[in-house]
Amino acid sequence: MRYGIIRDASFLPPPAEQRELLESRGCDVIIQERGSTPDAAHRIDRLLFSVKNGDEVVVQSLVVFLKSTGDLVQTLRNLLELGARITIASSRTDSVTLSPSEELIGALNLLADHESRRPAPPATRARGRIGGGSRNPLSPYQIDYARKLHGEGASLRSIGLLFQLSPEDVWQLIGR
Repeated sequence: MRYGIIRDASFLPPPAEQRELLESRGCDVIIQERGSTPDAAHRIDRLLFSVKNGDEVVVQSLVVFLKSTGDLVQTLRNLLELGARITIASSRTDSVTLSPSEELIGALNLLADHESRRPAPPATRARGRIGGGSRNPLSPYQIDYARKLHGEGASLRSIGLLFQLSPEDVWQLIGR
């Protein structure tokens, strides 16, 4: 069975052009997904789950899968391990067919293993003055205003909330 997948998205050729290309490649079943919602990705994953040994999946571009590189590598590896072929037909004359082979599956296994073990990027710190990040010092006008507020009885905490500073930072600025 030869499956064709069309994705209707602004960053891909028009669906009619994709359909014409897949029909010229003799696809038995052509699935067209509109948009890039999680539901559409789930429907394509269900289609790929039904692929069997000897089947072929034809797409105009790997972008049709709308997956990160790591997820795409895992999907391609799974299809090849099943014995399916994947054809990326960028035009009527240009195409690349990935056929199951020990070398290719081994390379995809290495990439998939790397992706699963890759450390997550460090968590970003909260932006703003309280809790991290650098801040620009207060202007002389703001410092004078903070001193005036403190002189009128405002707490260091309330002044700090106004300028997004810790009470200790406020004290350092108005104590000079």
